[in-house]
Amino acid sequence: MRKGLSGLNGEGWTVREIRGRIQLSVRFEDGQRTSLVLDIPWAGTSQADLLATAARLKTLMLEKGLGLREAYGLLVGSKGTQTKAGELNWQEVVRRFEQFKVGSGAVKPSNWQEMYRPVMEQALAALSASPRPVNSKVLLERLVAAHGGDPGSRGRQLRLQYTAQLLRFAVAQCAADRRWEPPASLKIYVGIRGKGKEFTTPIKDHQVVRLLAGIDNPQWRRAVALVACFGLRGVELAYIQPRGDLLHCNYRKRTERCPEGTKPRDIVGLDPDGLAGLSANLLAQLAEQGQAALPESVTRPERAGQALGQFLGRQRIWRELVEGTARTPSTDGAGQALVPYSLRHGYALRAHEIYGHSPRATAAMMGHSLKTHSDTYGAWTDREVIENVLERTRAVTARRQLSRVFG
Repeated sequence: MRKGLSGLNGEGWTVREIRGRIQLSVRFEDGQRTSLVLDIPWAGTSQADLLATAARLKTLMLEKGLGLREAYGLLVGSKGTQTKAGELNWQEVVRRFEQFKVGSGAVKPSNWQEMYRPVMEQALAALSASPRPVNSKVLLERLVAAHGGDPGSRGRQLRLQYTAQLLRFAVAQCAADRRWEPPASLKIYVGIRGKGKEFTTPIKDHQVVRLLAGIDNPQWRRAVALVACFGLRGVELAYIQPRGDLLHCNYRKRTERCPEGTKPRDIVGLDPDGLAGLSANLLAQLAEQGQAALPESVTRPERAGQALGQFLGRQRIWRELVEGTARTPSTDGAGQALVPYSLRHGYALRAHEIYGHSPRATAAMMGHSLKTHSDTYGAWTDREVIENVLERTRAVTARRQLSRVFG
């Protein structure tokens, strides 16, 4: 074993027996030494395991800058058993990935627990299932098959994005084989939402009036009213501040088509019918109280959207509105599913049908592209465009008739 190890890794790598197991020592060029007792018995039949382990340790130490003990942690399973040649201890990779994400400040501890950890557990289960996946492609396909999600859905997208981040970290920092490098684009695994698919129902103004009247907590009443009056995404409650007669939102939504994120925007409040002056009143309360005007949970970006959904789900009137909408046949292709995002859809409907704003102007205030707006709200915007064309055509025809009569 000593001769084979020296020939493979160099003269600085030596072994000896410690209580029936192999102690591996590494001497560096400056004379310093580090040692570790391996979970490999001191026996002639252990030579192949030793050489395979030593080769992997040398790669981790030289290419990734890891210490001997830290590198060996990537090769030993949770029960102290060594992984097979070519495999990593994925539980240890996940642990280090968490340290990296949380320690760098890229992800808050609460966000890791709520969003990343469930995905990491799914990935670990898929990695250990028999037959074990042999590369990133097989792993991603297995996650899609096991946990589903509609093509293009947010849940499916996040599951695959978080897993891809883990795999890139494993290759870059843990010497995982290049076969684990995920593809640059995950679109083929995430899928695309079906064209013409029904979208969730926009809340109607009379429903907004009823909903707000039933909310006793003033902070939550403001939060729900802000989403309805300014067409916010739930998460955006954590990114808003008043700016005169406008509401400024600093949130940047990042997508595969727009990795840099959408631009911060100013939003004009659109009061629901029956609630005149509500938008101005909300801006005044925000200016006076700041974040104290809202529930603490919606001022935290990692919790805002989920907290809003949970609050609405506990409200009796909201549940009644959801049930009533589900029983009402849809006549405009808008579906029969009232969800928290329906408050944002209601803003779009109000902008077009009550305030007469153009699709371009409404898209700008809602913080998405004109294409996204048209794809989502085409049932309304197409009708609006046709009505505007008809109105302009009638006006031109009338002027021409007058011109012929009066010369």
